[in-house]
Amino acid sequence: MTLPFSPQKTTLSALTEKQAFSLDLKIKHSLSRISEFYAHVDGKVYISFSGGVDSVVLLHLVRSIYPEAVAVFSDTTNEFPEILSFVKTVDNVIWVKPKITFLDVIKKYGFPLVSKKVSRSISDLRNPTDNNYNIRHLYLTGFNREGTYCPSYKLAKKWLPLISAPFDITSKCCDILKKEPLQKFERKYKLFPYVGTMADDSNLRLRNYLQHGCNVYSDHRLVSRPLSIWSKQDIWDYIRLHNLSYSSIYDSKTLHDGTVVDGEHNTGCQYCAFGAHLEKDRFVRLSLRRPKQFKAMMAKENNGVSFFDALKFVGAV
Repeated sequence: MTLPFSPQKTTLSALTEKQAFSLDLKIKHSLSRISEFYAHVDGKVYISFSGGVDSVVLLHLVRSIYPEAVAVFSDTTNEFPEILSFVKTVDNVIWVKPKITFLDVIKKYGFPLVSKKVSRSISDLRNPTDNNYNIRHLYLTGFNREGTYCPSYKLAKKWLPLISAPFDITSKCCDILKKEPLQKFERKYKLFPYVGTMADDSNLRLRNYLQHGCNVYSDHRLVSRPLSIWSKQDIWDYIRLHNLSYSSIYDSKTLHDGTVVDGEHNTGCQYCAFGAHLEKDRFVRLSLRRPKQFKAMMAKENNGVSFFDALKFVGAV
């Protein structure tokens, strides 16, 4: 295997220029990054396949060059049934599962609310130690240990009540239910992933792209994200261009009473509430599609508080 080399740092202006490429140029760019990574790790690759449209495009691109590349799906136990049904139709996909379920995570660690950033902040603030004093001070004041003001790290005033909320909130869901099973697979088979994330998915992914580019070659992580410069519109344009199959969860559905439920724009974990305070319709759609399952999930508790009441606490329902 080729030795890791320095991060391929780039600038926001360079990214913006690439994001304005035509779809044809973006495809060529992605195929080049895919080939580069494949050569770097001596072909020891797998495709991280979530069943969502981004990973559908990723799978098609990778297998257009390396048709035997295996895909791996992590069944988090919190998936849309439509996603599970779709993944079963895709060839050469290995399923991995976590040690515990989503319901176990809720009971033991709390509800996934607001965002990973906020939930991590609340966890540290609720569990003070001498070792986390500086980070707690940063979350509360925005000032780091050098006295520099870093406003993006300061916990918004509206989330301060979560410090004393009667239930726990957690950022551990994704690590426990998705990342750990995939990383266990990587270690066992000594393979490295192609991942279908994009720089405009989040500020964290944007910063990561600016630090590393599409392919990450660090001492502790080798990963390719060849769709980094793509947009969601590019994803759908590619799917239509190649007439690719995708999960029905993205399409509108007419219920037996005539109610039309919009399809999902993003298909992460079904009952993840990260960002739900900004998209309250998410849980409305869940309640309409499967009312019995929704009612049962909303009754699940942490510290005697129901999921529904926790969602109300943060304004997500």
